[in-house]
Amino acid sequence: MIINTKKFLPLLLLLLCTLSLTPIYAADIPSTMEYQGTKLMLNGHGPRVKMFMKVYENSLYLEAANSNAEEIMNKDAAMAIRIDVTSSLVTVDAMKKALNEGLVKSTGNNTGPIMKEIDQLTSTFNSDVSTGDFYEFIYLPDAGTYVLKNSEYIDTIPGIEFKKAFFGIWISNNPIQKNLKKAMLGG
Repeated sequence: MIINTKKFLPLLLLLLCTLSLTPIYAADIPSTMEYQGTKLMLNGHGPRVKMFMKVYENSLYLEAANSNAEEIMNKDAAMAIRIDVTSSLVTVDAMKKALNEGLVKSTGNNTGPIMKEIDQLTSTFNSDVSTGDFYEFIYLPDAGTYVLKNSEYIDTIPGIEFKKAFFGIWISNNPIQKNLKKAMLGG
């Protein structure tokens, strides 16, 4: 069998580039999360994949297991999203852009009512992001969404409408990645 090197070489180079960019960090996903006396359990998690590469692990924490995305998004109850960065391709600017795009998608391009909160979220990303970093977004009723990086408090973003839109990035009817939504809902 004769191999046409003109066709084979680009494929080999693509494979080698992909392998060299594959993250070697594997996130250690905790089964529970506790914040300000509220204990949450892991509902589900999965990888966020962009251009065939895993860029972060995303986890959903709830007070009790639930697979109903609409109920979770609309419920005024303690819950959390955890993002574990697993790739050096994730940068501060990439995080800001991805979250903004996700919020536009989640709200059906109606971010106007929560623009102040979105700006507040964007301002929380003010330090470098490295493989192994993790962000926690913990919603507590009557307080808002607490933003933490590597367990260090950054800010609290008020309002259930922001919380609905934020969680909707991953579990709305128009999520950023359908198989990630399914994984976060325990599927």
